[in-house]
Amino acid sequence: MTNGDIARTLERIALILELKGGENPFRIRAYERAAVSVRNMDKDVRSVYEQGGTKALQQLPSIGKDLAEKIEEMLKTGKLAYLKKQEKGIPAGLITILDIEGMGPKRTKELWDEFGIQSIDDLEKLAQSDELRTRKGWGKKSAEAILRGIAQHRKMRGRLPLPQAEPLARELVRSLQDCGHVQRIEIAGSVRRGKETIGDIDILATSDKPEEVMAYFCTLPQVESVTARGRTKSTVFLRAGMDADLRIVEEGAFGAALLYFTGSKDHNIRIRRLGIVKKRTLSEYGLFAGTPKKKGEKIAAKTEEEVYKAIGLPYIEPELREDTGEVQAAQRGKLPTLVQERDVIADMQMHSVFSDGKTSMADMARAAKARGLRYIAITDHASPMGMVKGIRNTKKSVQTYLEAIKKARKQVPGIRILAGAEVDILKDGTLYLNDELLRQFDWIVATVHQYFHEPRKETTARMIVAIRNPYVHMIGHPTARMLGKRQGIAYDMDTVLETARKHSVAMELNTSPDRLD
Repeated sequence: MTNGDIARTLERIALILELKGGENPFRIRAYERAAVSVRNMDKDVRSVYEQGGTKALQQLPSIGKDLAEKIEEMLKTGKLAYLKKQEKGIPAGLITILDIEGMGPKRTKELWDEFGIQSIDDLEKLAQSDELRTRKGWGKKSAEAILRGIAQHRKMRGRLPLPQAEPLARELVRSLQDCGHVQRIEIAGSVRRGKETIGDIDILATSDKPEEVMAYFCTLPQVESVTARGRTKSTVFLRAGMDADLRIVEEGAFGAALLYFTGSKDHNIRIRRLGIVKKRTLSEYGLFAGTPKKKGEKIAAKTEEEVYKAIGLPYIEPELREDTGEVQAAQRGKLPTLVQERDVIADMQMHSVFSDGKTSMADMARAAKARGLRYIAITDHASPMGMVKGIRNTKKSVQTYLEAIKKARKQVPGIRILAGAEVDILKDGTLYLNDELLRQFDWIVATVHQYFHEPRKETTARMIVAIRNPYVHMIGHPTARMLGKRQGIAYDMDTVLETARKHSVAMELNTSPDRLD
Protein backbone atom coordinates (compact mmCIF):
# COMPACT_ATOMS: atom_id res chain seq x y z
CA MET A 1 0.00 0.00 0.00
CA THR A 2 1.13 3.53 -0.74
CA ASN A 3 1.10 6.55 1.55
CA GLY A 4 -2.08 7.71 -0.16
CA ASP A 5 -3.77 4.32 0.33
CA ILE A 6 -2.89 4.29 4.02
CA ALA A 7 -4.04 7.89 4.51
CA ARG A 8 -7.38 7.20 2.79
CA THR A 9 -7.89 4.12 4.98
CA LEU A 10 -7.27 6.12 8.16
CA GLU A 11 -9.58 8.91 6.95
CA ARG A 12 -12.31 6.38 6.20
CA ILE A 13 -12.06 4.91 9.70
CA ALA A 14 -12.41 8.39 11.22
CA LEU A 15 -15.51 9.10 9.12
CA ILE A 16 -17.15 5.78 9.98
CA LEU A 17 -16.48 6.18 13.71
CA GLU A 18 -17.93 9.68 13.60
CA LEU A 19 -20.95 8.48 11.64
CA LYS A 20 -21.70 5.65 14.05
CA GLY A 21 -21.52 7.99 17.03
CA GLY A 22 -20.61 7.16 20.61
CA GLU A 23 -16.87 7.02 19.87
CA ASN A 24 -14.35 9.02 21.88
CA PRO A 25 -13.79 12.21 19.81
CA PHE A 26 -10.09 12.15 20.67
CA ARG A 27 -9.81 8.73 19.02
CA ILE A 28 -11.47 10.06 15.88
CA ARG A 29 -9.11 13.05 15.81
CA ALA A 30 -6.17 10.67 16.25
CA TYR A 31 -7.08 8.88 13.00
CA GLU A 32 -7.52 12.23 11.23
CA ARG A 33 -4.14 13.53 12.39
CA ALA A 34 -2.42 10.29 11.44
CA ALA A 35 -3.94 10.47 7.94
CA VAL A 36 -2.63 14.00 7.43
CA SER A 37 0.80 12.98 8.73
CA VAL A 38 1.07 9.99 6.38
CA ARG A 39 -0.26 11.89 3.35
CA ASN A 40 2.29 14.69 3.76
CA MET A 41 5.36 12.54 4.36
CA ASP A 42 8.32 13.10 2.06
CA LYS A 43 9.25 9.42 2.08
CA ASP A 44 7.37 6.16 1.73
CA VAL A 45 5.87 4.69 4.88
CA ARG A 46 6.86 1.27 3.57
CA SER A 47 10.55 2.20 3.47
CA VAL A 48 10.32 3.56 7.03
CA TYR A 49 8.76 0.29 8.17
CA GLU A 50 11.28 -1.87 6.30
CA GLN A 51 14.14 -0.02 7.95
CA GLY A 52 12.86 -0.06 11.51
CA GLY A 53 9.55 -1.88 11.90
CA THR A 54 6.74 -0.56 14.07
CA LYS A 55 9.21 1.24 16.34
CA ALA A 56 10.28 3.39 13.40
CA LEU A 57 6.63 4.04 12.52
CA GLN A 58 6.00 5.27 16.06
CA GLN A 59 8.62 7.95 15.52
CA LEU A 60 6.43 9.51 12.84
CA PRO A 61 4.21 12.46 13.82
CA SER A 62 0.79 11.43 15.21
CA ILE A 63 1.56 7.67 15.02
CA GLY A 64 1.36 5.71 18.26
CA LYS A 65 1.66 2.00 19.00
CA ASP A 66 -1.89 1.08 17.97
CA LEU A 67 -1.75 2.98 14.68
CA ALA A 68 1.74 1.68 13.93
CA GLU A 69 0.45 -1.88 14.24
CA LYS A 70 -2.49 -1.09 11.96
CA ILE A 71 -0.14 0.42 9.36
CA GLU A 72 2.05 -2.68 9.64
CA GLU A 73 -0.98 -4.86 8.89
CA MET A 74 -1.85 -2.75 5.84
CA LEU A 75 1.70 -2.93 4.52
CA LYS A 76 1.85 -6.71 4.99
CA THR A 77 -1.63 -7.68 3.77
CA GLY A 78 -2.89 -4.75 1.70
CA LYS A 79 -5.98 -4.46 3.89
CA LEU A 80 -7.07 -3.76 7.46
CA ALA A 81 -9.36 -6.04 9.46
CA TYR A 82 -10.38 -3.20 11.78
CA LEU A 83 -11.75 -1.19 8.83
CA LYS A 84 -13.73 -4.18 7.56
CA LYS A 85 -15.19 -4.62 11.03
CA GLN A 86 -16.25 -0.96 11.22
CA GLU A 87 -17.72 -1.01 7.71
CA LYS A 88 -20.18 -3.77 8.59
CA GLY A 89 -23.70 -2.40 8.37
CA ILE A 90 -22.60 0.93 6.86
CA PRO A 91 -23.75 1.46 3.24
CA ALA A 92 -20.80 2.43 1.05
CA GLY A 93 -22.58 5.49 -0.33
CA LEU A 94 -23.34 6.86 3.11
CA ILE A 95 -19.75 8.03 3.62
CA THR A 96 -19.88 10.26 0.53
CA ILE A 97 -22.89 12.11 1.95
CA LEU A 98 -20.59 13.57 4.60
CA ASP A 99 -18.93 15.58 1.81
CA ILE A 100 -22.13 17.56 1.29
CA GLU A 101 -22.47 20.96 2.96
CA GLY A 102 -24.65 20.79 6.06
CA MET A 103 -24.49 17.00 6.29
CA GLY A 104 -22.50 16.17 9.39
CA PRO A 105 -22.43 12.70 10.95
CA LYS A 106 -25.47 13.28 13.21
CA ARG A 107 -27.67 14.59 10.40
CA THR A 108 -26.56 11.87 8.00
CA LYS A 109 -27.33 9.18 10.56
CA GLU A 110 -30.75 10.71 11.25
CA LEU A 111 -31.75 10.59 7.58
CA TRP A 112 -30.34 7.09 7.22
CA ASP A 113 -32.34 5.87 10.20
CA GLU A 114 -35.56 7.73 9.34
CA PHE A 115 -35.64 7.65 5.53
CA GLY A 116 -33.15 4.94 4.60
CA ILE A 117 -30.95 7.21 2.49
CA GLN A 118 -27.79 5.43 1.39
CA SER A 119 -26.36 7.65 -1.35
CA ILE A 120 -26.14 11.21 -2.63
CA ASP A 121 -28.86 10.40 -5.18
CA ASP A 122 -31.15 9.30 -2.32
CA LEU A 123 -30.34 12.51 -0.45
CA GLU A 124 -31.10 14.64 -3.51
CA LYS A 125 -34.53 13.05 -3.96
CA LEU A 126 -35.31 13.58 -0.28
CA ALA A 127 -34.19 17.23 -0.37
CA GLN A 128 -36.43 17.84 -3.38
CA SER A 129 -39.44 16.36 -1.59
CA ASP A 130 -41.75 17.92 1.00
CA GLU A 131 -40.73 15.30 3.57
CA LEU A 132 -37.49 17.07 4.45
CA ARG A 133 -38.80 20.61 3.93
CA THR A 134 -41.54 20.09 6.51
CA ARG A 135 -39.49 18.03 8.97
CA LYS A 136 -38.75 19.61 12.33
CA GLY A 137 -35.16 20.76 12.62
CA TRP A 138 -34.68 20.83 8.83
CA GLY A 139 -37.03 22.95 6.70
CA LYS A 140 -36.88 24.65 3.33
CA LYS A 141 -33.52 26.41 3.84
CA SER A 142 -31.80 23.20 4.92
CA ALA A 143 -33.16 21.38 1.88
CA GLU A 144 -31.98 24.15 -0.45
CA ALA A 145 -28.53 24.16 1.19
CA ILE A 146 -28.27 20.40 0.66
CA LEU A 147 -29.16 20.74 -3.02
CA ARG A 148 -26.53 23.48 -3.43
CA GLY A 149 -24.01 21.24 -1.69
CA ILE A 150 -24.81 18.33 -4.00
CA ALA A 151 -24.35 20.55 -7.05
CA GLN A 152 -20.99 21.75 -5.72
CA HIS A 153 -19.93 18.16 -4.98
CA ARG A 154 -20.71 17.12 -8.54
CA LYS A 155 -18.67 20.01 -9.92
CA MET A 156 -15.70 18.61 -8.02
CA ARG A 157 -16.20 15.06 -9.33
CA GLY A 158 -12.89 13.80 -10.69
CA ARG A 159 -10.98 16.65 -9.03
CA LEU A 160 -8.96 16.78 -5.83
CA PRO A 161 -8.04 19.74 -3.64
CA LEU A 162 -4.39 20.71 -4.10
CA PRO A 163 -3.36 19.53 -0.59
CA GLN A 164 -4.48 16.02 -1.56
CA ALA A 165 -3.26 16.02 -5.15
CA GLU A 166 0.21 17.44 -4.49
CA PRO A 167 1.34 14.70 -2.05
CA LEU A 168 -0.02 12.13 -4.50
CA ALA A 169 2.02 13.67 -7.32
CA ARG A 170 5.15 13.70 -5.14
CA GLU A 171 4.50 10.07 -4.25
CA LEU A 172 4.38 9.14 -7.95
CA VAL A 173 7.63 11.02 -8.58
CA ARG A 174 9.38 9.23 -5.71
CA SER A 175 8.18 5.87 -7.03
CA LEU A 176 9.45 6.64 -10.53
CA GLN A 177 12.82 7.73 -9.17
CA ASP A 178 13.12 4.29 -7.59
CA CYS A 179 12.96 2.53 -10.97
CA GLY A 180 16.57 3.53 -11.68
CA HIS A 181 16.10 4.70 -15.26
CA VAL A 182 15.00 8.31 -14.68
CA GLN A 183 17.62 11.05 -14.97
CA ARG A 184 15.42 14.07 -14.38
CA ILE A 185 11.80 14.33 -13.29
CA GLU A 186 9.42 17.18 -12.45
CA ILE A 187 5.74 17.69 -11.67
CA ALA A 188 4.07 19.95 -14.26
CA GLY A 189 0.51 21.13 -14.94
CA SER A 190 -1.90 22.65 -12.47
CA VAL A 191 -0.19 20.96 -9.51
CA ARG A 192 3.01 22.87 -10.23
CA ARG A 193 1.04 26.09 -10.65
CA GLY A 194 -0.57 25.53 -7.25
CA LYS A 195 -4.17 25.62 -8.44
CA GLU A 196 -6.79 25.12 -5.75
CA THR A 197 -8.28 21.99 -7.27
CA ILE A 198 -6.63 19.50 -9.62
CA GLY A 199 -8.20 17.52 -12.46
CA ASP A 200 -5.16 15.42 -13.39
CA ILE A 201 -1.46 15.04 -12.64
CA ASP A 202 1.22 15.80 -15.22
CA ILE A 203 4.78 14.49 -14.84
CA LEU A 204 7.76 15.06 -17.14
CA ALA A 205 10.93 12.98 -17.10
CA THR A 206 14.06 12.19 -19.07
CA SER A 207 15.34 8.66 -19.52
CA ASP A 208 17.65 6.59 -21.66
CA LYS A 209 15.23 3.65 -21.28
CA PRO A 210 11.74 5.13 -21.80
CA GLU A 211 10.02 1.77 -22.42
CA GLU A 212 11.19 0.43 -19.06
CA VAL A 213 10.05 3.61 -17.31
CA MET A 214 6.61 3.44 -18.91
CA ALA A 215 6.23 -0.21 -17.96
CA TYR A 216 7.17 0.66 -14.39
CA PHE A 217 4.76 3.63 -14.31
CA CYS A 218 1.81 1.58 -15.53
CA THR A 219 2.29 -1.04 -12.79
CA LEU A 220 2.72 1.32 -9.83
CA PRO A 221 0.54 0.43 -6.82
CA GLN A 222 -1.20 3.83 -7.11
CA VAL A 223 -2.57 2.83 -10.53
CA GLU A 224 -6.04 1.35 -10.88
CA SER A 225 -6.08 1.01 -14.67
CA VAL A 226 -4.05 1.94 -17.75
CA THR A 227 -5.80 4.26 -20.20
CA ALA A 228 -3.02 4.48 -22.79
CA ARG A 229 0.57 3.29 -22.93
CA GLY A 230 3.19 4.45 -25.41
CA ARG A 231 6.95 4.79 -25.71
CA THR A 232 7.09 8.41 -24.55
CA LYS A 233 3.64 9.04 -23.07
CA SER A 234 1.30 7.02 -20.90
CA THR A 235 -1.95 7.85 -19.12
CA VAL A 236 -3.22 5.94 -16.10
CA PHE A 237 -6.27 6.22 -13.87
CA LEU A 238 -5.27 6.37 -10.22
CA ARG A 239 -6.98 4.74 -7.28
CA ALA A 240 -7.45 8.25 -5.90
CA GLY A 241 -9.94 8.88 -8.73
CA MET A 242 -8.01 10.95 -11.27
CA ASP A 243 -5.76 10.59 -14.32
CA ALA A 244 -1.99 10.91 -14.33
CA ASP A 245 0.13 11.49 -17.45
CA LEU A 246 3.82 10.70 -17.76
CA ARG A 247 5.84 12.09 -20.65
CA ILE A 248 9.44 11.24 -21.45
CA VAL A 249 11.16 14.14 -23.22
CA GLU A 250 14.60 14.84 -24.60
CA GLU A 251 17.14 16.14 -22.08
CA GLY A 252 18.02 19.05 -24.34
CA ALA A 253 14.38 20.16 -24.55
CA PHE A 254 13.37 19.56 -20.94
CA GLY A 255 13.02 23.27 -20.05
CA ALA A 256 10.80 24.05 -23.03
CA ALA A 257 8.65 20.98 -22.34
CA LEU A 258 8.33 21.85 -18.65
CA LEU A 259 7.29 25.39 -19.55
CA TYR A 260 4.75 24.13 -22.09
CA PHE A 261 3.18 21.39 -19.96
CA THR A 262 3.11 23.52 -16.81
CA GLY A 263 0.85 26.02 -18.56
CA SER A 264 -1.44 27.67 -18.17
CA LYS A 265 -2.71 27.55 -21.74
CA ASP A 266 -3.39 31.30 -21.71
CA HIS A 267 0.08 32.06 -20.34
CA ASN A 268 1.65 29.95 -23.07
CA ILE A 269 -0.34 31.73 -25.78
CA ARG A 270 0.78 35.09 -24.39
CA ILE A 271 4.50 34.27 -24.46
CA ARG A 272 4.22 32.56 -27.86
CA ARG A 273 2.87 35.84 -29.21
CA LEU A 274 5.92 37.62 -27.84
CA GLY A 275 8.05 35.10 -29.67
CA ILE A 276 6.19 35.74 -32.93
CA VAL A 277 6.93 39.48 -32.62
CA LYS A 278 10.62 38.57 -32.43
CA LYS A 279 10.17 36.20 -35.39
CA ARG A 280 10.64 33.15 -33.19
CA THR A 281 8.55 30.02 -32.71
CA LEU A 282 7.92 28.46 -29.29
CA SER A 283 6.72 24.90 -28.70
CA GLU A 284 7.30 22.07 -26.25
CA TYR A 285 10.44 21.26 -28.24
CA GLY A 286 12.09 24.63 -27.80
CA LEU A 287 12.32 28.21 -29.00
CA PHE A 288 13.35 28.36 -32.67
CA ALA A 289 14.19 31.12 -35.11
CA GLY A 290 11.64 31.64 -37.85
CA THR A 291 8.01 30.57 -38.21
CA PRO A 292 6.33 27.19 -37.63
CA LYS A 293 6.43 26.58 -41.40
CA LYS A 294 10.01 27.81 -41.83
CA LYS A 295 11.62 26.85 -38.56
CA GLY A 296 15.26 27.76 -38.13
CA GLU A 297 17.88 26.90 -35.55
CA LYS A 298 17.05 26.14 -31.95
CA ILE A 299 17.68 29.17 -29.74
CA ALA A 300 16.71 27.88 -26.28
CA ALA A 301 15.17 24.72 -24.80
CA LYS A 302 17.27 23.24 -22.01
CA THR A 303 15.89 25.30 -19.09
CA GLU A 304 12.83 27.45 -18.49
CA GLU A 305 15.05 30.37 -17.50
CA GLU A 306 16.87 30.09 -20.83
CA VAL A 307 13.60 30.12 -22.79
CA TYR A 308 12.14 33.09 -20.92
CA LYS A 309 15.38 35.07 -21.39
CA ALA A 310 15.42 34.38 -25.12
CA ILE A 311 11.87 35.74 -25.38
CA GLY A 312 12.95 38.85 -23.45
CA LEU A 313 11.43 38.04 -20.07
CA PRO A 314 12.76 37.25 -16.60
CA TYR A 315 11.84 33.89 -15.12
CA ILE A 316 8.17 33.79 -14.09
CA GLU A 317 7.27 31.55 -11.15
CA PRO A 318 4.78 28.75 -12.01
CA GLU A 319 2.20 30.03 -9.50
CA LEU A 320 1.92 33.27 -11.50
CA ARG A 321 1.42 31.74 -14.95
CA GLU A 322 -2.30 32.38 -15.44
CA ASP A 323 -2.21 35.31 -17.93
CA THR A 324 -3.51 37.69 -15.29
CA GLY A 325 -0.94 40.38 -16.00
CA GLU A 326 2.23 38.52 -15.03
CA VAL A 327 3.80 38.83 -18.49
CA GLN A 328 3.20 42.58 -18.59
CA ALA A 329 4.58 42.88 -15.05
CA ALA A 330 7.66 40.90 -16.12
CA GLN A 331 8.19 43.26 -19.05
CA ARG A 332 8.12 46.23 -16.65
CA GLY A 333 10.38 44.51 -14.12
CA LYS A 334 7.53 44.50 -11.60
CA LEU A 335 6.98 40.79 -10.91
CA PRO A 336 5.84 40.16 -7.33
CA THR A 337 8.06 38.19 -4.98
CA LEU A 338 6.29 35.05 -3.80
CA VAL A 339 6.02 34.42 -0.08
CA GLN A 340 8.32 31.60 1.03
CA GLU A 341 8.06 29.52 4.19
CA ARG A 342 11.14 31.30 5.52
CA ASP A 343 9.22 34.60 5.35
CA VAL A 344 6.63 33.48 7.92
CA ILE A 345 7.43 35.01 11.30
CA ALA A 346 4.12 34.48 13.12
CA ASP A 347 0.91 32.48 13.14
CA MET A 348 -2.07 34.70 13.83
CA GLN A 349 -4.89 32.13 14.00
CA MET A 350 -4.37 29.12 16.26
CA HIS A 351 -7.00 27.03 18.05
CA SER A 352 -6.32 25.11 21.25
CA VAL A 353 -8.34 22.47 23.05
CA PHE A 354 -10.24 25.38 24.62
CA SER A 355 -12.37 25.25 21.44
CA ASP A 356 -11.86 22.89 18.48
CA GLY A 357 -8.07 22.60 18.50
CA LYS A 358 -6.17 19.38 19.00
CA THR A 359 -3.55 20.39 21.56
CA SER A 360 -2.85 22.78 24.42
CA MET A 361 -1.86 26.43 24.18
CA ALA A 362 1.53 25.66 25.71
CA ASP A 363 2.24 22.83 23.27
CA MET A 364 1.40 25.06 20.31
CA ALA A 365 3.64 27.80 21.67
CA ARG A 366 6.51 25.33 22.08
CA ALA A 367 6.05 24.08 18.51
CA ALA A 368 5.94 27.65 17.16
CA LYS A 369 9.07 28.55 19.11
CA ALA A 370 10.86 25.46 17.78
CA ARG A 371 10.01 26.55 14.23
CA GLY A 372 11.53 29.95 14.84
CA LEU A 373 8.33 32.01 14.93
CA ARG A 374 8.60 35.29 16.80
CA TYR A 375 5.04 35.45 18.08
CA ILE A 376 1.66 33.73 17.84
CA ALA A 377 -1.97 34.55 18.55
CA ILE A 378 -4.14 31.99 20.30
CA THR A 379 -7.55 32.57 18.69
CA ASP A 380 -10.06 30.06 19.98
CA HIS A 381 -13.64 30.27 18.77
CA ALA A 382 -16.20 32.66 20.22
CA SER A 383 -19.46 31.57 18.63
CA PRO A 384 -23.18 31.54 19.47
CA MET A 385 -23.53 28.11 17.87
CA GLY A 386 -24.15 25.59 20.59
CA MET A 387 -22.16 22.82 18.92
CA VAL A 388 -18.99 24.96 18.94
CA LYS A 389 -16.97 24.73 22.13
CA GLY A 390 -15.02 27.83 23.09
CA ILE A 391 -15.37 31.34 24.47
CA ARG A 392 -18.84 32.43 25.57
CA ASN A 393 -20.21 35.97 25.68
CA THR A 394 -19.70 36.28 29.44
CA LYS A 395 -17.10 37.91 31.66
CA LYS A 396 -16.43 34.60 33.41
CA SER A 397 -15.75 32.68 30.20
CA VAL A 398 -13.43 35.36 28.81
CA GLN A 399 -11.58 35.61 32.12
CA THR A 400 -11.07 31.83 32.23
CA TYR A 401 -9.71 31.92 28.68
CA LEU A 402 -7.36 34.83 29.29
CA GLU A 403 -6.02 33.15 32.44
CA ALA A 404 -5.24 30.05 30.37
CA ILE A 405 -3.21 32.17 27.95
CA LYS A 406 -1.35 33.83 30.84
CA LYS A 407 -0.47 30.37 32.13
CA ALA A 408 0.86 29.36 28.68
CA ARG A 409 3.04 32.50 28.62
CA LYS A 410 4.66 31.47 31.89
CA GLN A 411 5.12 27.89 30.69
CA VAL A 412 6.77 28.90 27.40
CA PRO A 413 9.04 31.93 27.71
CA GLY A 414 10.93 33.23 24.69
CA ILE A 415 7.99 33.67 22.34
CA ARG A 416 5.29 36.32 22.47
CA ILE A 417 1.78 34.90 22.87
CA LEU A 418 -1.07 37.24 22.00
CA ALA A 419 -4.48 36.77 23.56
CA GLY A 420 -6.80 36.50 20.61
CA ALA A 421 -10.20 35.14 19.63
CA GLU A 422 -11.92 34.12 16.42
CA VAL A 423 -15.30 35.80 16.85
CA ASP A 424 -18.35 35.05 14.73
CA ILE A 425 -19.75 37.82 12.55
CA LEU A 426 -23.50 37.78 13.14
CA LYS A 427 -26.09 38.26 10.41
CA ASP A 428 -26.15 42.05 10.83
CA GLY A 429 -22.35 42.40 10.89
CA THR A 430 -21.98 42.86 14.63
CA LEU A 431 -19.78 40.43 16.58
CA TYR A 432 -20.82 37.71 18.98
CA LEU A 433 -18.74 39.19 21.83
CA ASN A 434 -19.71 42.62 23.12
CA ASP A 435 -17.29 45.56 23.06
CA GLU A 436 -16.57 45.35 26.78
CA LEU A 437 -15.22 41.84 26.27
CA LEU A 438 -13.54 42.51 22.92
CA ARG A 439 -11.34 45.28 24.33
CA GLN A 440 -9.68 42.78 26.68
CA PHE A 441 -8.03 40.94 23.77
CA ASP A 442 -4.81 41.71 21.90
CA TRP A 443 -6.05 40.35 18.57
CA ILE A 444 -9.55 39.80 17.18
CA VAL A 445 -10.25 37.71 14.07
CA ALA A 446 -13.80 38.22 12.78
CA THR A 447 -15.23 35.40 10.65
CA VAL A 448 -18.41 34.22 8.96
CA HIS A 449 -19.62 30.84 10.19
CA GLN A 450 -23.37 31.17 9.51
CA TYR A 451 -25.74 32.64 6.90
CA PHE A 452 -23.53 31.76 3.95
CA HIS A 453 -26.14 32.26 1.24
CA GLU A 454 -27.48 35.76 1.88
CA PRO A 455 -27.78 38.19 -1.06
CA ARG A 456 -24.62 39.91 -2.28
CA LYS A 457 -25.71 43.40 -1.18
CA GLU A 458 -26.61 42.30 2.36
CA THR A 459 -23.39 40.28 2.74
CA THR A 460 -21.29 43.23 1.55
CA ALA A 461 -22.93 45.46 4.16
CA ARG A 462 -22.41 42.76 6.78
CA MET A 463 -18.69 42.55 6.08
CA ILE A 464 -18.29 46.33 6.13
CA VAL A 465 -19.99 46.59 9.53
CA ALA A 466 -17.61 43.96 10.92
CA ILE A 467 -14.53 45.67 9.48
CA ARG A 468 -15.56 49.00 10.98
CA ASN A 469 -15.67 47.52 14.46
CA PRO A 470 -12.72 49.22 16.22
CA TYR A 471 -11.65 45.99 17.94
CA VAL A 472 -11.35 43.88 14.76
CA HIS A 473 -7.81 43.30 13.48
CA MET A 474 -8.38 40.68 10.77
CA ILE A 475 -11.12 39.03 8.71
CA GLY A 476 -10.62 35.28 8.90
CA HIS A 477 -11.01 32.99 5.84
CA PRO A 478 -12.62 35.84 3.86
CA THR A 479 -14.44 33.69 1.28
CA ALA A 480 -15.87 31.28 3.90
CA ARG A 481 -15.70 28.54 1.26
CA MET A 482 -14.95 24.87 1.79
CA LEU A 483 -13.34 23.37 -1.30
CA GLY A 484 -15.61 20.82 -2.91
CA LYS A 485 -18.28 21.30 -0.26
CA ARG A 486 -19.38 24.91 -0.03
CA GLN A 487 -19.11 27.86 -2.37
CA GLY A 488 -17.81 31.10 -0.96
CA ILE A 489 -20.09 33.84 0.29
CA ALA A 490 -21.05 36.45 -2.32
CA TYR A 491 -20.05 40.07 -1.73
CA ASP A 492 -18.37 43.01 -3.44
CA MET A 493 -14.76 42.05 -2.75
CA ASP A 494 -13.29 45.31 -4.09
CA THR A 495 -15.47 47.42 -1.82
CA VAL A 496 -14.75 45.23 1.18
CA LEU A 497 -10.98 45.28 0.53
CA GLU A 498 -10.99 49.05 0.21
CA THR A 499 -12.90 49.34 3.49
CA ALA A 500 -10.39 47.01 5.14
CA ARG A 501 -7.52 49.14 3.82
CA LYS A 502 -9.07 52.33 5.23
CA HIS A 503 -9.54 50.74 8.66
CA SER A 504 -6.18 48.90 8.69
CA VAL A 505 -7.89 45.52 8.96
CA ALA A 506 -5.98 42.54 7.54
CA MET A 507 -7.53 39.89 5.30
CA GLU A 508 -6.33 36.41 6.18
CA LEU A 509 -4.49 34.19 3.73
CA ASN A 510 -5.92 30.94 5.08
CA THR A 511 -3.90 27.92 3.96
CA SER A 512 -6.14 25.29 5.52
CA PRO A 513 -6.39 22.41 2.99
CA ASP A 514 -10.18 22.82 2.97
CA ARG A 515 -10.11 26.55 2.26
CA LEU A 516 -7.01 27.95 0.51
CA ASP A 517 -8.32 31.51 0.76
